[in-house]
Amino acid sequence: MPVLPRPIGVRRRRRGQSIAVAGYPVQALQPTETRSVGESSQSSGSVAVVIPTRSRPETVRRCLDSLSADQERLGFPAYVCDSSPTDADRAAVRRVCERYDWVTLRAHDGRNVAAARNACARAAQEELLVNIDDDLELEPGAIDELLSTYNAGHGRRVVAGSVSWDDIWTTPVKMRRIGYGRQIVDGEMGDFIIGMFFAYPRSFALTWPWNERIDKGDDIFMGALWRSHGVQILFAPKARALHPGPPTSADPARIGETARHQTSEMYALLFDAVIANPSLGRAVSYEVLGLLARLKLYGRRPRWTIDLFRSWFSAHRRLLADWRYLKELTRKEPA
Repeated sequence: MPVLPRPIGVRRRRRGQSIAVAGYPVQALQPTETRSVGESSQSSGSVAVVIPTRSRPETVRRCLDSLSADQERLGFPAYVCDSSPTDADRAAVRRVCERYDWVTLRAHDGRNVAAARNACARAAQEELLVNIDDDLELEPGAIDELLSTYNAGHGRRVVAGSVSWDDIWTTPVKMRRIGYGRQIVDGEMGDFIIGMFFAYPRSFALTWPWNERIDKGDDIFMGALWRSHGVQILFAPKARALHPGPPTSADPARIGETARHQTSEMYALLFDAVIANPSLGRAVSYEVLGLLARLKLYGRRPRWTIDLFRSWFSAHRRLLADWRYLKELTRKEPA
């Protein structure tokens, strides 16, 4: 059975690492400036947590429980955005949310992760959004650390937290010329974040919505779009959350599924190198070296190889079909 390498943008946890907890003044967000809205965390009317979910009431309950201590101290609201397809699932999620007087439930009918994140941005009214996947359990002080890193920065920026998969911790990702990523090194800024736990201005989400036309690679796509507008990708390593298991890409038994994901990922890479941040060298590298790197993995079985080439062709076709939309997206500026 083939074994995939460690997922991109992850690192081993340091044993015994402690979490610093403090009440930081939370700042209101503008794309190019920072201003204070209060002298204590209790006056933080500019920050909200948003959690997309779908048919997982117990999962979202554990996530909300892990948030409770930080919420009691900081006073932020949370918006749970549910896309459950059945009445029973929607009712179960509603019963969970009713246990927390600081949670607002919103329904949406989006079909993928990008649509869920866009729905969350529309549901909230606050200026800074902390996005949390529903299957995460936050360590105490994680929200403090995320806000502290944001407040210490200037200009347009997003901040990634760190998520654990079986004792492996994520970082922002630096893209290699073969179209795969690696974890950042000290002092380095990533090209994109792994979009499970991060903070960014709501104005970014409204002006530059997550691309609902692709089902995977949405974080690669958004990293390219943000960088085209001068957005810094920052990292708060002590803002940490636990994930219950490894991602699909790290499961040898499901490697065949990832061949079909290459459509969205190649689409995102070409958007970066051809439209958002044009680089002929990058585009050629992704086309040639990227395909060779994937053939090394998916060429082991005929079925996987066929799926890879179908995905490769589909990525180019979709990019051309979306060309006008994508060009316009790179020209938009927040109001």
